[in-house]
Amino acid sequence: MMFPVPRRIFRSKIKNSGTSQGFLPFHQPGGAMGIEESVAAHYTSGTTEQQILGRLAAAATVEKPFDPERFDVAALHVIDQLHVGGPVATARVAERAGIAAGQHVLDIGSGLGGVARYLAHHCGATVHGVELTEEFVAVATSLTRRTGLAHSVDFTLGNALSLPFDVDSFDAAVMFHVGMNIQDKDTLFGEAARVLRPGSVLAVYDVMLMGGDVEEYPLPWANTPGTSFLQPPLAYSDALAQAGFSVDFEARTPLAESAAFLEKGMTGTGSQGVQNTQFANLLRAFRAGLLAPVEIYAHLP
Repeated sequence: MMFPVPRRIFRSKIKNSGTSQGFLPFHQPGGAMGIEESVAAHYTSGTTEQQILGRLAAAATVEKPFDPERFDVAALHVIDQLHVGGPVATARVAERAGIAAGQHVLDIGSGLGGVARYLAHHCGATVHGVELTEEFVAVATSLTRRTGLAHSVDFTLGNALSLPFDVDSFDAAVMFHVGMNIQDKDTLFGEAARVLRPGSVLAVYDVMLMGGDVEEYPLPWANTPGTSFLQPPLAYSDALAQAGFSVDFEARTPLAESAAFLEKGMTGTGSQGVQNTQFANLLRAFRAGLLAPVEIYAHLP
């Protein structure tokens, strides 16, 4: 799972009923739903694919017309990279993790499939994404077909705490902005270790707790603390070690990169409402030193 879909990077001409221009709407969890149902509901809008295709159509020109059934994967990079840093961070993580042609890679919490498509298109890997949100699985599958990558990327509806794969199925795994919604990180990393082959790399890129308490909600991954399970890097490293991983490298994303991503999401006409508040709250937490995006790379001996 990742951030709710940012709808505005350029001036959009999308027309929709009942939503202001700015960011894609999402369902706000509530009632008696369990944590997993609430997390999935948080990311569900019911119109995600239509709005993505609308954005791409709005950016078309006479020189570069838009074909909704076939378009380049790069056209999606400002839309489908739902994590702080966008495609720049994806490229960095892929390089540091050593993702290469011929590898079978698992994308845990694959969202709209942006990371999976990047790893297939730019690194030559075969990628399987597992995702909790049903709408994201459907949209990721459709966008992958439209970009001509269905032969090397596919997606499964599933839970990261009970991965629907056999032992020793993958050569590497990545996890982008997923752990913030998962309390049981011991089981999370235990499942990753189970499906990875010996010598495999697991790359984790999450927003992590750096100090103090986070009191300002909503945030991009949760409207309330009830579905937000922030932990410091040490807790991640301990959980990885408990699962049998050896932590090789840890890096904190520079504040300037994170701030630029969030500020881009908050600027422009019509960029307002709850998602603007989410990004503003997260930016304040970054600048206060309470939170930061952190990369952790570990391998199975």
